[in-house]
Amino acid sequence: MAIQNRIRELRKNLNLSQIGLSLILGTTQQTVSRMEISGDIPTDLLIKMSRFFNATTDYILGISEYKRDLSGQLRMNHEMDMYYDIILRYQQLSTVNRRTLLVSLDRLEQAQYEQSTDRKESDDVQKGDTKDDEDSSV
Repeated sequence: MAIQNRIRELRKNLNLSQIGLSLILGTTQQTVSRMEISGDIPTDLLIKMSRFFNATTDYILGISEYKRDLSGQLRMNHEMDMYYDIILRYQQLSTVNRRTLLVSLDRLEQAQYEQSTDRKESDDVQKGDTKDDEDSSV
């Protein structure tokens, strides 16, 4: 399977939009789109995707058909044990309520992204103020 299809497949399996994945990876929607179209993945994002999707980098790159190595499978089992009750509750929801929950999660992710973007902009402004102060003292 091509790299582009792997990234898209992993993302869609979790019902994530490109924006949702970009929030998780700390990048932009355009970068996720470019990775899905061209298959060109920056190393730091490949590592983040590997951790997030609990998949080997070889699997994401299309080199291997094995999604997880032994340590990845053990980590997945541990995660499943931690969240099993949530999964059971989700399975008991009606289709409409499942969709509502997913929309709510998307909105929460978007709000979190906006907060992190606002925080970064605020930090950049403060750094700029500090630099201006240093420049004026010279």
